[in-house]
Amino acid sequence: MGGKIFLFLVMLLPFLSAATIDKKIERSKARLASTKNAFANMDRKLAKIARQIAANQKNLRKLDETIAKLDKEIAVNAVLLEEGKKRLVTIESQLRKLKKERLEKERKLVDMLADRYVIEEIVRDKEMQSPENVIESELLAALIKSDSEALKSLQSSYLKTLKRSEALNREAQRIKAMIVRLQNRKKEAAREKERRSRLMAKLEKEKKAYQSRLEKLQKEESDLRKTLAKLNILKRESLSQRKKKKQTSVAIAKGDKLKVRTIGSSYQRHAIGRYRGKKTISPVGKAKVVKKFGPYVDPVYGIKIFNESVTLQPYKKRAKVKNVLNGRVVFVKDTPMLGKVVIIEHKNNLHTIYAKMDKIAPTIKEGKKIKKGYVIGRVEKELMFEVTQKNRHINPLELIRLK
Repeated sequence: MGGKIFLFLVMLLPFLSAATIDKKIERSKARLASTKNAFANMDRKLAKIARQIAANQKNLRKLDETIAKLDKEIAVNAVLLEEGKKRLVTIESQLRKLKKERLEKERKLVDMLADRYVIEEIVRDKEMQSPENVIESELLAALIKSDSEALKSLQSSYLKTLKRSEALNREAQRIKAMIVRLQNRKKEAAREKERRSRLMAKLEKEKKAYQSRLEKLQKEESDLRKTLAKLNILKRESLSQRKKKKQTSVAIAKGDKLKVRTIGSSYQRHAIGRYRGKKTISPVGKAKVVKKFGPYVDPVYGIKIFNESVTLQPYKKRAKVKNVLNGRVVFVKDTPMLGKVVIIEHKNNLHTIYAKMDKIAPTIKEGKKIKKGYVIGRVEKELMFEVTQKNRHINPLELIRLK
């Protein structure tokens, strides 16, 4: 029975492993989709800096891994490097000694070959006609034989010296190559550390730019909210109650002064409304949404941010900004944070807000009644468009058609 259970578990294991891998893949896909959505909901400039920060943080992690690996390799090979240098000194000393021996043996070989040549010439000149010549020839032959053995021994010794020199030269070349390689790895580690330092400085600069952009967006949102409160478009009571509610402030990064407000779920539940009427025209005609309405999780610091408007990028240059519904102009002003702003009141306590315009039409005055499609100004790059109704924010894309 126990064997059957064990066999069943062994057969089940691949399926369990595959299921675990599938779950991990799904989680990875979900995280990737969440990050993409966060970027899509963000301000275009903010998203660009965030992507740069994310890419540089990834590069920084890779650099840290490379540097750690190089440092470990250098530490491990430090002893080898020192031993190699010492061995190289010994080899160079041995090579100098062998060179001296080789030169001495070369000189002896030359002398012996010269002597032998002379003796052989004498033998050839002697003619064996008398007993004295025969005896002399035998003596010369014995001398040649003796010289041959000495020459052979010297040649053998010379060849051994050459082989030893060659072996030591090869070993020296290997050690030199190893030393160069290890020294290059040291230089590489130094370069990578310098590159890391530059990347850290760049990352710090990007974070400051990112924080500055976040602060600006918060100020823009706060400035517009205050304006709407003054016009009783958003009730002051609601704003004060919201301030009293406990909110969490999240530090952007260690040592940074900037704090970013995290909007609670209660705020989202009570402050968002739905538009039930028919869709109307786009304020700038055909356009691209570069910043969406609603909450998103900041991909750099993981903070929760809520965007109460949409930012539209018209396809035409110097696009006309048009009123989207019949209504009455209740606010016209050139503001420090939001540029030129026009707010129009419509039926059922609905208000449309047009901000960051580059020009307001001279005919637009507070109190003026205007029809749907009436040109209220122009925008060079992007229009910030917001909609409220009865103290609630509405997703502007529920009200307008972009195509």
